[in-house]
Amino acid sequence: NLELAHTLESGYIGSALNPPANVNYVIGLADSGSDVELAAGSSATRLGLSGAYLTQNTLPLGGVGGTLDAYLTWPLGVFAAGLGAVNPDESLDLADVVGHSNVVALAAPPIECSNGESVTATIGMPLLAFYTTVVRVDTPREVTVGGVTYKSPDVTIQDPLDPIPTITHSIGLSVEGPSPVTTASYFPDFFDLTTPFIPTLLSAADGDLPLGASFFADINARQGDPATNPLVPLHVLADSGAQSSIISEATAANLSLPLQPDFTVDVCGVGGLVEDVAGYYVDYVRISALGGALEYSRVPFIVLDVQGSDGTVLDGILGMNFFWNRNVVLEASLTSSAFLSVSDPLPIAYGDFDVDTDVDEDDLVYFESCFAGADQQLLAPDCDFVDVNGDSTIDMADFAVFQECYSGHGVAATPNCGY
Repeated sequence: NLELAHTLESGYIGSALNPPANVNYVIGLADSGSDVELAAGSSATRLGLSGAYLTQNTLPLGGVGGTLDAYLTWPLGVFAAGLGAVNPDESLDLADVVGHSNVVALAAPPIECSNGESVTATIGMPLLAFYTTVVRVDTPREVTVGGVTYKSPDVTIQDPLDPIPTITHSIGLSVEGPSPVTTASYFPDFFDLTTPFIPTLLSAADGDLPLGASFFADINARQGDPATNPLVPLHVLADSGAQSSIISEATAANLSLPLQPDFTVDVCGVGGLVEDVAGYYVDYVRISALGGALEYSRVPFIVLDVQGSDGTVLDGILGMNFFWNRNVVLEASLTSSAFLSVSDPLPIAYGDFDVDTDVDEDDLVYFESCFAGADQQLLAPDCDFVDVNGDSTIDMADFAVFQECYSGHGVAATPNCGY
């Protein structure tokens, strides 16, 4: 009947494609940088996104490493909840999920890289733009599903009218894309109006061509002497699915970064693994916010040209490495002010590298992966968190502090220990 817009659902409705729904779910990403919602490989199969539930139409997914084609589904319902909805017996409490229906998602081939990283599924802007997403680092979750252990801050996708935690700083966001957006919808094939041709994306209205949109923030960065090097303004994508922050090659030039990078990393994207990507520690970053600006020093950025939904190269991506020790709230809105709100730094003990309140064997493994010995440079930017004395090496001095803060599995470490 050509009603193409999604319908928000405050609870689980309908029949599972692959019943029972409380068993055949998957663990994925709440990804504000994703224009679409998708499941890949075995995750798509587990959700029932196969066979008669797929159309023959495909969409090329672009990203780091290249592109791949994913199949459009027929209209269905997509629902999500944080790890707190997983019961001890690994079943999912369907009373905790929210979602939307009349949605065309994507079923992709496996998205895996040779370094062990993979993408299972994403909940993207078509859903997150209509809810408030609360990420509580101070309430870590750990669940084991199908023999795989997942760790995450507590994530709640809630109605914007529900109360949210007290937040100290609110970064203003703008919603931008090829056209103004107020809803999310799909679009039919011109030659067969019964078949979806474009998946559900943010769109101006029911029946309009869906072109997508994203949340952007403004930050400022500087490299070198403040007396001679002014702040460089950056308009960046706010991406809850990015574990690292990115700047474009042009932005790197505007910051007058040297030709020799500070480090290199391997990056897993839709098209596979891209090796030896250049990275830099930027001297100073300032993010204006209601409640006071956020200021950072020695911030790691990866240098990559990433295209936005309109096809132009982004200045960069604001990833979650900025907020690893803060509670975060994505206060989404398409018609009024939107915010990425963050708390003051949480009292996390040194050595609690997985931010689960204890300092244990898992953290020791992480420490050992970064340990280089005296006079050796950091092995990777992620090891910045291990360098407790700020001397750019991970050595026995850092290990002595780690031993002091060690608490054991399941035993809360002393807050701010080692700092």
